[in-house]
Amino acid sequence: MDGMPKPQEQSVSDAQASIQDIVQRCLAGDEAAWHEFVDRHSRLVYSIPRRYGFDRESSEDIFQDAFLAAYRSLGSIQDPQSIPKWLITTTVRICAKSAKAAKKAGQLRADFDKDLIDDRQAERLMQIQELRAGLERLGGRCERLLTALYCGVQTPNYDEIADLIGIPRGSLGPTRQRCLKKLASLLNTEHD
Repeated sequence: MDGMPKPQEQSVSDAQASIQDIVQRCLAGDEAAWHEFVDRHSRLVYSIPRRYGFDRESSEDIFQDAFLAAYRSLGSIQDPQSIPKWLITTTVRICAKSAKAAKKAGQLRADFDKDLIDDRQAERLMQIQELRAGLERLGGRCERLLTALYCGVQTPNYDEIADLIGIPRGSLGPTRQRCLKKLASLLNTEHD
């Protein structure tokens, strides 16, 4: 066609440039870029208050507060690759503040603070976000295969996965290995 890469062919450096481009466009007032920024990080941010047991309405308020803070601070974040960690930290702080206010108002159980995540859990959330982003960058067959094998709630049924992916059952193992190598390469390149 016109030589444009397909989304699944996007390299890690392209993805890094992409977030830098999105941030620059946001700072220039591009509303579409802001929507893209929010879409890219929405699952990560929304999962944090839900994990702590906030109801949907409170989680949505925390979500909005976190992205408002991001909007206000976007120009001061030096490394766009640190945005997920910054969002996690900010969202956890907003959760703690909301929990404290709810506790004072008698709307929260007394031991709620025990549920707030520590640095290790925040790091784990960031790793999960990086894995999701890596899987999305892989795209296509590799994304579908690895998601079916490792991200499901049940033990994988190899016959169903083979049908879903459109390959013989005996090819799942070698294909999985190639996909895992590609994913590892993407993730390792991102951290170099």
